[in-house]
Amino acid sequence: MLVYYDRVPPPEVFAATPQELEAERYRSTPWSDESGKPDADGFGERFHVGGIECQVGLTSVGAFERQIAKLVAERDLSEQLLKIVSGLYEGLPLHGAGLVEKWRRDAAFTDELQRALIEKHWTFFPWWYFQERLRSRDATAWRYEVLAQSVYSIVGVVAALNRLYFSTFEFKRASKFILRFDVAPVDLAARLDALFDRDERLSTAELERLVAETQALVGDRLPDINLELKWGGQPTPPGERESPWPSDQEQPAGSKP
Repeated sequence: MLVYYDRVPPPEVFAATPQELEAERYRSTPWSDESGKPDADGFGERFHVGGIECQVGLTSVGAFERQIAKLVAERDLSEQLLKIVSGLYEGLPLHGAGLVEKWRRDAAFTDELQRALIEKHWTFFPWWYFQERLRSRDATAWRYEVLAQSVYSIVGVVAALNRLYFSTFEFKRASKFILRFDVAPVDLAARLDALFDRDERLSTAELERLVAETQALVGDRLPDINLELKWGGQPTPPGERESPWPSDQEQPAGSKP
């Protein structure tokens, strides 16, 4: 639950309510930005009542409105800020629905923000391009790291294409979120899960297809966005493979092209 105040009272004022509820394991933590420094504009509470964990965030109206402006006007695309604003559309107003609707209008996607988020997420390590070389490198852990980052990139790009806020920070309920996409590769949620199959060849082929399909969806709707994929200055689009021999050198005698 999130609660907004004109001016946030001090934490000790709120501590009385969990005590009245006979809550257990009460904890109050000041919010902070990515620097880790405490934020005077809000804090969080955690406690258990009847065995159920309760989490409450408390902040000021002014602080939240500044966060919206920081994202939409200044295009601060930090994952923490994207997470905060995404909750504005995923939450259910229990009071003050008019104010929440105003915030949603203020945070509506602009064309500039959509473009910036697509460009932010359009980054992939092209495992398909280096597949033959990497297969013998005992790089399973690295491959799964690449797959996880690729999932974030695909979901981030497609979410922006649909003008939906997405953050990699503690990303949960993935299938439910992906169902909100009007435009997306077919069966996206199931195919993303299937990337983590143990069969490296099948997984890499599916990743390559998903990147190509995502690239086509964006290109059809926003043809002026640069969707070129490179690694180390070398073009690495889906369908391309690393050449075993530099193009400007002769292959060793007896070798096959």
